[in-house]
Amino acid sequence: MEIIIDDELKKWLKEKGNHITIKKLIVNGCCAPGVQESIAVPGKPKNLNKFKQYKVEDIGVYIENSVSLNSEISLKLSGFGFFKSISIT
Repeated sequence: MEIIIDDELKKWLKEKGNHITIKKLIVNGCCAPGVQESIAVPGKPKNLNKFKQYKVEDIGVYIENSVSLNSEISLKLSGFGFFKSISIT
């Protein structure tokens, strides 16, 4: 798997501890089927047994086993100030 992290995100992750976690977010609704989305958050997961670990330069990338991604993923930082988020493409 090839993981591409943009330079701005690399810089931001260094301030946050050099780890990023990609996991599945499941949202269930009362009147509609649930939605599953992959999200990326800074930090290391609590239970490493449920994650595959990769290294991109000096950044630890943890991908939850239940997440299915393409053979290449690109991670980018968006937003500003306290409203920053990581997008997965």
